[in-house]
Amino acid sequence: MNTSPPRNRPTIVPTLIVAVWSVSHLPLSLLWALGGPAYPFDAGRTGAGSTLLDPLPAAAGGAVLAVSALVAGVVAVLAGRGPLDRAPAVVAVALGAGLAVLLPDVRIMMTAGYLPVMLVAALAGQAEFSMIATMLTWPSVNLLILMAAGVSLMLLGTRALTAGAGRPGGAARALRVGRYATAVAVAVPVVYAVTRFGWLLGVPVGISDRFLAHIAEITPIGAGLSTLGLIGAGLTFGLVRPWGEIWPRWVPFLHGRAIPARLPAYSALAVSLPVTSAGLMYVRKKLTGEQVGPAGADTELGAWLPEMLWPLWGAALAVAALAYLSRRRRLVHAHRP
Repeated sequence: MNTSPPRNRPTIVPTLIVAVWSVSHLPLSLLWALGGPAYPFDAGRTGAGSTLLDPLPAAAGGAVLAVSALVAGVVAVLAGRGPLDRAPAVVAVALGAGLAVLLPDVRIMMTAGYLPVMLVAALAGQAEFSMIATMLTWPSVNLLILMAAGVSLMLLGTRALTAGAGRPGGAARALRVGRYATAVAVAVPVVYAVTRFGWLLGVPVGISDRFLAHIAEITPIGAGLSTLGLIGAGLTFGLVRPWGEIWPRWVPFLHGRAIPARLPAYSALAVSLPVTSAGLMYVRKKLTGEQVGPAGADTELGAWLPEMLWPLWGAALAVAALAYLSRRRRLVHAHRP
């Protein structure tokens, strides 16, 4: 008879992801630090760059990645033995946030958001298919890998730090916090959509007529991304509404059943990460005087200001998702005998 303690199954997948990333990326990072090929960052460029590693030489950037991979490997080993203690859990969250939120740039959001939009635009003759291939480069894929590793590290750390949470009480406070966060997470994409749909319709919202004529060919892409943002904003309301907890009547087979709490929460968190990363990149570039957007966009308020709000959008969406998850868990514990 097996008397060994049961494994914490929710941590198996993130532990494996972190372990695989550590084992594969550590030798790659050391190779890059020694001047090897295929370094995925724009090493030593002038200015802030798109990612945090771009201003660093390849040797320094490779060393940073190597240390990160080594630390991640230690976390994976500890997580494989059981729940993380507080110190390694904090390290896991901090390193994960660095890899998944602070380090990446807009390319992850472009890949996830612009790719389907540009595919539709290309099929409609509004864009070239060659533009799609530019998104699927090794540097972009590497950022996706780093984000997956970072998210897995954050899961391992937060699960250890919040172990035992979810006791009765506090559901009303979580709902109140969630409502404020949801309001912000809905308002920002709406502001962005107003500008981009205005441009598509020939209305120069926040920009000059001359600049609108200059970017007329690419306005459908911005409008397409805005459409995805508005859909997401509508779904965000579900984090504080009853239909975000019970499947609506119009959903076949599932209507009337409880929605798994992790589904809306994790979906919102998955969106919040690339939104925040993209926004932070725009903020860094703007603060250092680098060009943001097409030529001439720096003097057009509507062309860059909405993107400056994206970190606020991502943070608010994450808070709303965590408040939703906390509230659902607390309600479940409150109704248990």
